[in-house]
Amino acid sequence: MWTEAALAERRAILDEGDALWARRRALEDAGRIDESIGLWDRIDELTDRYEELIPPVTVARCPYTGALVRWFIDTAGLDGWFWRYSGGARPWVDSRPDTWLAMPGAMRLTEPVEVTTYRVMPGPGVPYVVPRILKAPDARAVIAQLPVGAHTGWTISYFGIRPRPPVKLVNLWGKNDFPTWHGGDWGGWDADTERTGVYDFALRPWLESGKLLWLDPGDQDGTLHEGVAGCPYLDLPGPRTIASVQDGTVFRYA
Repeated sequence: MWTEAALAERRAILDEGDALWARRRALEDAGRIDESIGLWDRIDELTDRYEELIPPVTVARCPYTGALVRWFIDTAGLDGWFWRYSGGARPWVDSRPDTWLAMPGAMRLTEPVEVTTYRVMPGPGVPYVVPRILKAPDARAVIAQLPVGAHTGWTISYFGIRPRPPVKLVNLWGKNDFPTWHGGDWGGWDADTERTGVYDFALRPWLESGKLLWLDPGDQDGTLHEGVAGCPYLDLPGPRTIASVQDGTVFRYA
């Protein structure tokens, strides 16, 4: 979890970095490209240190291998560069088992939202599943809840055998693409068009079938639960539309 010292350092890094990015854009707009290039080294240093500060959080346990999955997520707030929809600053995750497929997410936003110059895409306001992935015979998913600043976030992690085309996976939570592998080897990045028409917010049938499992909110030990009884993610209130956040304003679309 974040310590007070780490939060203070995070704030200082973001303030300096955002100022440098604004300065860089102003120089480029003025045609002073050579001067803007000189800012990159410091921006890179700040980005590296920001990524080092992000603590890992438990998002799932693989239903097949039992492996605990922990992800580096900036839970301090949406103003962190982790949440930049395009080109976000994210440490790599080394606890991903071979059965891991994807991890989109959702978020209940609390107003006022953070003010960012870049676009933030935290997902719909309630958790959901992607049937095209979960309908595969061996696919299962795990929902976890975690706070992100004043907001409530949910990760939905998918496990199983990687589906064959034309079935496509789904973008990482808050990101505009997702990683791919071929035969266990790194295959680059692909992207999915995010639309609620391909989501299913009715979780009960998936829970009853055993295809969808869950962790208790905030559980860092990753104890898997199966079935409807006691599940805190059923029939949650919230918008079934995708949020796009920028400059402190929330836009929604289907």
